[in-house]
Amino acid sequence: MRTIGVLLLPGTRMFDLAVIGEVWGQDRTDSGIGPFTVRLCSPGRVRTAVSPFGDVAATHGLAGLDGCDLVLAPGRDDPLAAVPAAAGTALRRAHREGRTVAGLCSGAFTLATAGLLDGRPATTHWRDLDALARVAPRADLHRDVLYTDDGGVLTSAGVVGGLDLCLYLVRRDHGADVAAALARRLVMPPAREGGQRQYVDNPLPPAASQPGMASTMDWALARLGSGIGVEDLVGHARMSERTFHREFAAATGVTPGRWLRVQRVRYAQRLLETTALPVERVAQRSGLGTAANLRRRMRAEVGVGPDSYRRTFRSGGATVGECTSTS
Repeated sequence: MRTIGVLLLPGTRMFDLAVIGEVWGQDRTDSGIGPFTVRLCSPGRVRTAVSPFGDVAATHGLAGLDGCDLVLAPGRDDPLAAVPAAAGTALRRAHREGRTVAGLCSGAFTLATAGLLDGRPATTHWRDLDALARVAPRADLHRDVLYTDDGGVLTSAGVVGGLDLCLYLVRRDHGADVAAALARRLVMPPAREGGQRQYVDNPLPPAASQPGMASTMDWALARLGSGIGVEDLVGHARMSERTFHREFAAATGVTPGRWLRVQRVRYAQRLLETTALPVERVAQRSGLGTAANLRRRMRAEVGVGPDSYRRTFRSGGATVGECTSTS
């Protein structure tokens, strides 16, 4: 069981609440996800107006945030709206007690008011970045990322960036397989990497939105262990190398090479979780080649080596040879 506390303040964005509800509020135990308990916590445990319309009944007062494994501050319609002192105290207490605290979109302003962004990387919706810089001058503001994670305090861009952050938290705490199962239930790809861009400065070229790019990515995912490289992606897409690199970066926010490396690490994570394959074999199956390269890539992307990762996330009942597909 994992308990999620949601700070409910006037003007809370309905979309952010819906994201939280979809990720943690639905019963998906039939897919091996959860169970979770969500507490909606407001000062005085009152019905709270949400934006753009309606109101929501709190299930708890601010004391309900105590003891939660994860505390979320959704964005608000007015990022600069006052944060009750008691709410800031509750957020600081949660962090002090070692709880993960995250702000979705303009929820970063709520964390800033509580003093939790001082000296930490942070982001928010691109339109509000300058305002956040003024409210949290001691924060290390990252203007071109989807989310940040430092010292148990996380922030996300808006609007869909909040969903990326929530899926990232599921992956971080429950493993790649659970996060992939949840993403499938939500009919979306697994969470984008935090370092990807919030938005694209220029409209996508027409070909970037056509099925061909997605087809090439699906083709690559089915062949991660075969040693394919960027040149193979270019050939499958039937584009010039320059055009492919431009349109791939425009569509995904990362280079093709970076995308391949991340997908290989993700597949290695799933193999470590769901099979008993030796580390050397996991490296081969994921296309990372050697155990040394797998260890180097995992430490760079995940922060731990394959052995530590397997001990943390290994699911019971897996046998050698299972999980033969990257899908």
